Amino acid sequence: MGELSFIGLPEETHHCTSYRDGDWIVWRCPQCERYERRYNGRTGEMKIARGGSEARHTGMSSQVQNMQALTKIQSLN
Repeated sequence: MGELSFIGLPEETHHCTSYRDGDWIVWRCPQCERYERRYNGRTGEMKIARGGSEARHTGMSSQVQNMQALTKIQSLN
């Protein structure tokens, strides 16, 4: 799978990593300690805990996307 890009995202957009938790796909932001978004593929339910973050977040649920997100934040440290 190639790199997925979204044209027009603000420069300050945070890229989340993801993992599966039963029926849920969970995205977490490596830059925002308490940001978490959960999607239940079986029921269609979405839950978002912003954790005080005002940043825009994006993320996919693949290993490639997870590595891209982690690589992006390495340059910030």
